[in-house]
Amino acid sequence: MKNNLLTIALSFSLLLVSISSFAQQRQVGTPEERASRQTTRMKEALNLSPDQETAVASINLKYAKQAQPLLETGSRNLKTAREARSIMKSKDDELEKVLTKEQFKQYQDIKEEMRSAMKERRRQR
Repeated sequence: MKNNLLTIALSFSLLLVSISSFAQQRQVGTPEERASRQTTRMKEALNLSPDQETAVASINLKYAKQAQPLLETGSRNLKTAREARSIMKSKDDELEKVLTKEQFKQYQDIKEEMRSAMKERRRQR
């Protein structure tokens, strides 16, 4: 009887830990955290100058804050997709002014690779 109770308690504990770790994986973080991660990746991938890094960090934060309400709603409908696309277009327009032509082309290529990878993951579900 004690072994059964112990087994049940242990199983329940593992289930709770699994659920909480899964929930943490789904969190995207605060706008500041997302912007910081984006800036770090862009700095490394695009070899940004210090001035560019500062400008890119500001742009990333601005648009991460704008996108936050869309992430919080969790809705995946046409209206949300249009809003997200509009935000990304504005962000790209600002980034194009900060990055060199080569850096901006590389940025677009990276975005396209990420988009393709996301489509592939959706197909595998």
